[in-house]
Amino acid sequence: MSLRRPRQRQGRCSRLRQVLLTVSLLLLAQACGNANSSRPGKPDPQLKASSCLENLSLQKLSEALDHCNAVVKSHPDNPIPLTDRSLLHTLIGSDDKACADVSLAASLLKSRQATADPLLRHELDVRQQSCKQRATMAGKG
Repeated sequence: MSLRRPRQRQGRCSRLRQVLLTVSLLLLAQACGNANSSRPGKPDPQLKASSCLENLSLQKLSEALDHCNAVVKSHPDNPIPLTDRSLLHTLIGSDDKACADVSLAASLLKSRQATADPLLRHELDVRQQSCKQRATMAGKG
């Protein structure tokens, strides 16, 4: 048994988290202006669909997750908060919860074929591949 293997895995996870954070922040910037425009009805005006990652502090991830849970609850048919929450779960280390959010967000996005944001679709495809790879490596897939 080599002690290098866990470090390699840690390095890969760290790089993956950095990439996911960057992609998610780019997506957030793209979606900020029109996150609520495609959803009928009136969500809680205090919680924008794109607000999960606003004022994100890596030292306060549990508070950010609590806020994001409220956003997801307020916007149950919008894949953006689920996508953002999956990033928070990944940063916290709850990979199974992150993958569940990715799966649900992808399902919601699929139901919106005509109005789906291509950047969001790409981000979810990348995350789904990562979840499948993780499941395969863990012997679950």
